[in-house]
Amino acid sequence: MNAPFPDPWLKSSLGDGDIACAINLLVGTEASQEQKGDFLIALHQRGETAEELAGFARVLLARSVFPKINRTEGGPLLELCGTGGDRAGLLNISTAAMFVAAGAGARVVKHGNRAVSSQCGSADVLEALGISIHLDPARVGEVLDHAGCVFLLASHFHPAIATVATLRRVLAARGQMTIFNLLGPLLNPARPDFQLTGIYRSEMLPLYARAMGLLGRKVAWAVHGEGTEGGVDELSITGPSRVVAVSGKGEELELREFTIAPKELGFATATNPELLRGGDVLANARRIEAILSGSETGAAREMILLNAGAALHLAGLCETLPEGMLLARQSIENGAEMRALNRLREISGTVSV
Repeated sequence: MNAPFPDPWLKSSLGDGDIACAINLLVGTEASQEQKGDFLIALHQRGETAEELAGFARVLLARSVFPKINRTEGGPLLELCGTGGDRAGLLNISTAAMFVAAGAGARVVKHGNRAVSSQCGSADVLEALGISIHLDPARVGEVLDHAGCVFLLASHFHPAIATVATLRRVLAARGQMTIFNLLGPLLNPARPDFQLTGIYRSEMLPLYARAMGLLGRKVAWAVHGEGTEGGVDELSITGPSRVVAVSGKGEELELREFTIAPKELGFATATNPELLRGGDVLANARRIEAILSGSETGAAREMILLNAGAALHLAGLCETLPEGMLLARQSIENGAEMRALNRLREISGTVSV
């Protein structure tokens, strides 16, 4: 590898000092775009470790804009998201599930960005739903208290990451994954207590779960849905989903692996993946509102319920996964999730920057 990224960095796991230096080079001007790209590609091909993922996240979080949230009242914070990169083109499942979980009583702080590897990212579809995504960091807690959920735009809260946005898009256009395809769900500046994260490659589940544990999540699930070619970065109803859960902290992290079978939870297995696929931004926004308002039922709605119910369970709002499914169904049947969406619409425009 060409300087300024030293070759020894790729021969063993990077330490905290090396990671800090690497990030300085990635967001600075000393290295060329080609050198930055070569480093990111080589690191991904070598394979990032859980410690490296957590280390990169810590350094970037230290540079982030901190949202003001009252953590002593209102209950713990929950995040549910996916890494992206599965190329499945699904509807924005976790974004819709955010409203269902909020309607069931969770405090959801979702962190995301515009689309990089898909047609429609979480930020894109939320804007199309009439939600302002450029929030005053000092008033994030106000939004959360009013709506039960809030969205933090990554480029707004992570100015350092915004400097590599062009490089990321160039690499994504070439089909090249990097550590930034994995870091997104680890970079929530609200530092949530509980997290459900979909991973685009099933073999990375233990690594990712450990990284979430190293970052202090009380309980977190790394999940990958099967039943379609390549799988999806969500809990799926097209087949079984593999889960690696992490709890504990420090040297006492505990990883537990299990499988969620949709039939065992009362879901019919979706045999036509096309029913779950999304489209462009406006099409996805229309479908999400139709599902939340009750005018669209079927596979996409069931998959949203599955992910929301699992998030409610791992966050401790109920003791069992079936109870989580029940809470999610009640949220969507009594209109609580639509009220959360409307409240977020109402307040987000008043606290924008």
